[in-house]
Amino acid sequence: MAEHDAHPGRYPADSERGYRPMDLTGVLNAPRSILDDGDSYPLGARTLYGIPFLFGDERAADAALLRVAGGAVTIPVERAFEWMVIAHALESPDLFDGQMVGDVCAHYTLVYENGGTERLPVRQRFEIGPTPRLWSDRAIPLDWGQTPFLAVPDAQHRLMPRTHGRFDAAGARFVDIDDPQARSPYVLPYRFYLWPFRNPRPGVKVHSLKISSLGPSVLIGAVTTSDLDEDPFGRTVWRDVLIDLDPSLGPVTEDLAVTVDRGSATYLYRRLSADASEDRAGGASTPAWGAPVEDEHRAYVRVAATPSARLTLTRRTSVIGTCGWDELLTAGRRSDGGVAWRVPDADRAWVRTVVRDAATGEPVPCRIHFRSADGVPYPPHGHHGHINSDGNTWNLDIGGDVRLGATTYSYIDGTCEGWLPLGEVTVEAARGFEYRPIRTVVTIRPGQAELELTLTRMADLAATGWYSGDTHVHFVSTLGAELEARGEDVRITNLLLSQWGHLFTNTEEFTGRPHTSADGHTHVFAGQENRSGMLGHINLLGLRRPIMPWCTGGAEESELGGGLESTLSRWADECHEQGGTVVLAHFPVPNGEAAALLATGRLDAVEMIAYDPYNIQEYYRYLNAGYRIPLVGGTDKMSSEVPIGLIRTYAHVPPEQELDYWAWCRAVRQGTTFVTSGPLLHLDVDGRRPGQEVRVTGNGTVRVETRAESIFDLERIEIVVNGRVVAERRSPHPAHALELAADVPVTEDAWIAARCYGPGADVARHHDVWGRPIMAHSSPVYARTGDGYGRFDEATIRHMLNLIDGSLAYIDERSRSVWPGRACHRHGQEDHMAFLRAPFLQARELLRARMARRR
Repeated sequence: MAEHDAHPGRYPADSERGYRPMDLTGVLNAPRSILDDGDSYPLGARTLYGIPFLFGDERAADAALLRVAGGAVTIPVERAFEWMVIAHALESPDLFDGQMVGDVCAHYTLVYENGGTERLPVRQRFEIGPTPRLWSDRAIPLDWGQTPFLAVPDAQHRLMPRTHGRFDAAGARFVDIDDPQARSPYVLPYRFYLWPFRNPRPGVKVHSLKISSLGPSVLIGAVTTSDLDEDPFGRTVWRDVLIDLDPSLGPVTEDLAVTVDRGSATYLYRRLSADASEDRAGGASTPAWGAPVEDEHRAYVRVAATPSARLTLTRRTSVIGTCGWDELLTAGRRSDGGVAWRVPDADRAWVRTVVRDAATGEPVPCRIHFRSADGVPYPPHGHHGHINSDGNTWNLDIGGDVRLGATTYSYIDGTCEGWLPLGEVTVEAARGFEYRPIRTVVTIRPGQAELELTLTRMADLAATGWYSGDTHVHFVSTLGAELEARGEDVRITNLLLSQWGHLFTNTEEFTGRPHTSADGHTHVFAGQENRSGMLGHINLLGLRRPIMPWCTGGAEESELGGGLESTLSRWADECHEQGGTVVLAHFPVPNGEAAALLATGRLDAVEMIAYDPYNIQEYYRYLNAGYRIPLVGGTDKMSSEVPIGLIRTYAHVPPEQELDYWAWCRAVRQGTTFVTSGPLLHLDVDGRRPGQEVRVTGNGTVRVETRAESIFDLERIEIVVNGRVVAERRSPHPAHALELAADVPVTEDAWIAARCYGPGADVARHHDVWGRPIMAHSSPVYARTGDGYGRFDEATIRHMLNLIDGSLAYIDERSRSVWPGRACHRHGQEDHMAFLRAPFLQARELLRARMARRR
C-alpha cells in the first residue's frame, strides 16, 4: 500500500501539518454513481475541516469508492498514528425503515505490526449513518437532524458573504453560516460522515485496517491519519482574539476577514476604544447614549479551533497576516508585520443582571450594554452584539436592540442574563430622558452569578400630567414596540402601517384599538402613514378601520406605474370620521398638499422628526399667518439605529383624567405639547401652558417663564414671539438645567413659544442614523389683545395659493390619473379628476376669502 507521499504535488507539505491522507487506489471497487447524485460529488485531493483527504481519482469512474458488503476488506496502513479519520457511510437507508439506532453495522479492526489487534464497533447513528439521499418525495429530508452522534458531515459550515449575495438568501445571511441543508429545495450537502477515533496503541505501527460488514453495505470514501495529540475536529468553545492593525494596513472594514483552516471564526468586528465615552466629534457624550465610532484599527473575532490550526487575516483576496493557533495560545500574543494578535483571559461567568429603580427597588425596563476591558461587547443572551454588522439597517434587525453610533444596546424588562468575562466590564444603561443614565465599571469575579444596577429618576413629568409619546414608528411588531417603548420610558407609541412599492408593512398589527402593557404603563396603537410622493405623507392615528389605499401616486410610495387614487384631504376626512387624529408627517415635506390641509383645517398637528432651520421656519410661517397648529415629535423609526422616542412628544393630560391612548391624542389636538430630543422643556405665559390662550391686559405685557432640565448638556434657552427671539440665556459652560424669565410686550395678537439647544454652533447631536440635534421646542401659547385671536400674513397666503396651484397642476398635467379601462374608484364618485381637485379648490376659495377680508 503506497502512502500519499508517493503522489507528489497533490498537497503542499505545509498544508498537511501533522495529517497524512492514505491512498486507497488499490482497494477501491465501486463507482460513485451508487451515491445519490454521485456525479456531482467531488473526488481526488480534498481538504475538509482543514484536514487533507484523498478520495478516488475522478478519471476512475468504476473504482471511485470502497464498498464492503457482507464480508471484509483489508486496507494496508503501515504507519503509527495518534488519530484516524474515516470518511464513511452506509449505502442502505435502513435507519429510516425502522432499523434500531445503536445496532452494530460493522467492525473496524486495527491490525498492529506486532500481531496485536483492536476491534472497534461501528454502530448505526453513533459512528456511522446512511449516505444522504435527495428525498424528492419527502417534505423533510429524513437524514436532516439524524447525522451520527460521533461523526461530522463532510460538508463544513462556512460564513455567508458578509456584504453581498442573492436576494433569496437574504434571510440566511443573518445566520452567519452557509448551511445548504437549510435551503429549499433540498440539495445534498454531503455524502460521507467523518468519524475520528483515537488509536488505542499510538506508539505501535499499524499494519492494516480491516473493514468487516455485518450486513449493510459500508462505503468508504477516504482515510486520513494524524500524528498530533489533538481531536481532529476540536471540542474547545470559542474565545476572543484581538487584532490591532498598523495604520499603514488601512482601517478595519467589512472586507477584512479571518479564516481558520481547522476551526471556525466569526465575522471581524471593530472594538470600542478605551475612551469610547468621549465624543471628539462634539455630539452627545452622555453615558449610555452611544459612541461616535469604534477604533478603526482595532478589531476582534471569535475563534474555535484545534491547536494545529492556522489563522489567516485577509482583505478581500490579499493575505495581510497569519498566525498559528497553538503559538498564539501559548504566548498570548503574536505579531506578524503590521498585525498584532492577542488572546485575552478566557474566563467567564453566566451572570443574571437586575436593573432596579432607585425609588421603588423594582426592576425597571431599560436598555443595556456590556463590554469587556478590551472593547468587546457581551450582549445579554437573545440580543445582538452588533446590529446587522456595520451596514444600514432599514427594515432589518428591527426590535429588541438599538444601535447608537458604535454601540449596540439591548432592551430588557429590567432583568437579563448571559456570559460576561471575568474582570472589569463596562456597563451602560439608560431609560429615556427622565432617568439619569449610567456608565460604570464592574468587576466580575469567579463564581459570580448575580449583578445589580440602579437607575435614578431625574424628573417625573407624569406626576404633573405630562406624558411622552412617539407619533411615528415603523417596522417593529406591537410587542416589540412595547418592549422598546418601556425601555425608553415612552408612554404612547404610534406604530404606523405603510407601503413602499410592493412592500406592505405591519398589516398583521392592525386591530383598531390600543394595545396596553400588563402594568398599564405603555400603550401601542397600530395606525397608518398614508403617503404620496408629491402631495405628502400623513399620519392617521387612532383608526378603528383601515383607510385605503395606504399609498398612492406611483413610485416610490406605491407600486410602479400606480395611479393617483386619493388625496391626503380625503384620508384626513375619513380619519376624523372615525374619531382619529391627523398629523402631517415630517412637516412640511413632501410639500404639496400641506397648504390645502392647513387652509381647510384638516390637520390636528404637524410633526417634527429633527430640528432643522428650514422646517421650523415653515412652521413659523403658518403660525404667523394665524394658523393655530400644535407641534408634535416623532422618530420616523425605520431602522434599528433609531430608538423609539429619540424625538418625542410630551402632551399634558389633565390630572382629573386617567392616561390612556385617547386622552393623549386629545391633548395633542389641544396643542398642550412640547417636542424634545432630550431636554424637558416647561413654558408658562401668565399661568397658561402651550395650546392655551392668554388675554393681554393692563400694561400690555405678559410674564413668560421657561426652564429646561436635561440629562444632556445644554447651552441656550430662548423665548420666541412671532418667530423672533425676544429673550435668551446662554450658559458659558455646558449645563443640565437652564431657566429664563421675561416680561414680554405684546402689542398685537401673538404666538409665544420656548426652545432650547445643546452646545455648539451646529448643536450637539445624537448618534442615531440621522445625527439629530439635541433640542426641545414647545407648541405656542396664543396671546390675544381683543375678543378673539387672529393673525394674518399676506406673503404666507400667497405662498399657500402657489402651493395649491402647483398641486393642481400636478394633478391635471403630470399625475398618472388616466385609467386604461373603466375604473370604479373606492371614493365612488363618477368624476375622478373632480374628486382629486375638490380639496384644493376648497382651500383656494378659503384663502382668497381671507385675502379679500383683509383688503
